[in-house]
Amino acid sequence: MKLSELLDLVPVPGALPPSRLARDLALITSLSPEAAAAPLPSGDPVVLAAGYASYRPRPVTAVVLTHDEEERIARCLTALSEDVDHCLLIDSGSTDDTAGQARRARGDARVLAAPWADDFSRQRNLAFAEVTDGWLCHVDADEVLTPAHAGRLRRVLGVLDHLLDGFDFVVSPVIADVGGPVYTNTQRVLRADGPFRFRGRVHEHPYAPDGRAPARVGINVRFDHSGYLPEVIERRGKRDLYLRLDRLARAEEPDNPKWAYYEVRDGLDPSAPEAELRSAFALLAAAAGNTAPGAPGYRSERIVDSWSLLCELAVRLGDAEALHTYTALLMDAGRPVEATYYRTLVESSRLLGRLTVLVDRIDAVAVEEEASNRHLMARLFELQSTLALAGGRYEAVLPAYRKAVARGAGQSLLDDFGMIGRMVGELETDTDAC
Repeated sequence: MKLSELLDLVPVPGALPPSRLARDLALITSLSPEAAAAPLPSGDPVVLAAGYASYRPRPVTAVVLTHDEEERIARCLTALSEDVDHCLLIDSGSTDDTAGQARRARGDARVLAAPWADDFSRQRNLAFAEVTDGWLCHVDADEVLTPAHAGRLRRVLGVLDHLLDGFDFVVSPVIADVGGPVYTNTQRVLRADGPFRFRGRVHEHPYAPDGRAPARVGINVRFDHSGYLPEVIERRGKRDLYLRLDRLARAEEPDNPKWAYYEVRDGLDPSAPEAELRSAFALLAAAAGNTAPGAPGYRSERIVDSWSLLCELAVRLGDAEALHTYTALLMDAGRPVEATYYRTLVESSRLLGRLTVLVDRIDAVAVEEEASNRHLMARLFELQSTLALAGGRYEAVLPAYRKAVARGAGQSLLDDFGMIGRMVGELETDTDAC
């Protein structure tokens, strides 16, 4: 039996005996193809459940990179009390009370002094020499395990160890930016005695020695991350740091397309002038190319993301040909949502521009009104109000409606406005409920 086949039984009533195994399996949310095909020690769920009932989980160590984190570290470590056995801080020269706060939160917290060398991977990989057994869970000091998920990490790592002993993989909890996006391919948890090590000065992930991406398991364990709040980015200089590390990495590996992607993504100002946008587009297009990237790995992992970013730049530059090229590549790469978004964005912009032309055309013909065409002008003003509403020309909606009413029309518009009013009321109710 494969792991994916066992997981397929979880939501089927009666397919698995009620057990600790069934409860903990439910915490697994996704599998990479390699993990899905991983063989299990038995094809009988009853045997697997019986073995897991007496299984003793391996220890879990939280690894936290720190530098002046006294305001955050206690909350980070305290939230992990049910899930980790040990805490290891890799500290790059804190001058505040980071170590003291950590030890007050966790009496067993250990601090390894490691001077900063412009390399996040180097810091993370130091943990492998310090911890040789069990699991390493890499957590940032500004990440906090959500209280409702306390205990889940230990459970899901236990069931994965029981089922996949001898199979190499990494585990991805969910990391949710406060007020921002949610990340699921985080690759933050891995065995201390496994083959994978982090690579990349910044935006680091674990890889096999030959650069291949590891098999991955996604889990329903969420950390809330406050480090990308605008005020935090500004105060801690994160944007400048990441951009500097991106450029260092690109200088060291000029033929690695991921560093062009990160340099453009991290460094481009939203209000950049057209010349800067074109320069960024040229850099990224030359690095990413327009052929399939192949298997995911250290060099290829950001090529498809580069195509998405090229679409974003093409929209801002009004480059329809580039949009056609890169949305087609996104579609072929299995990213239809992004491809459809950018295609729809361009087409809707064209349509909105056309609607604006039609609204203005009706204004231009209003001087031709006379008694014999007054009824048609009434219908034309009705149409103008509808077009203005659809095209975002809100300043023209009511004037056109009033002109239609003055000429004996407008009832259909009144019906439409009533429907819109009811929808707005429902939205307000939904907002209040939230």
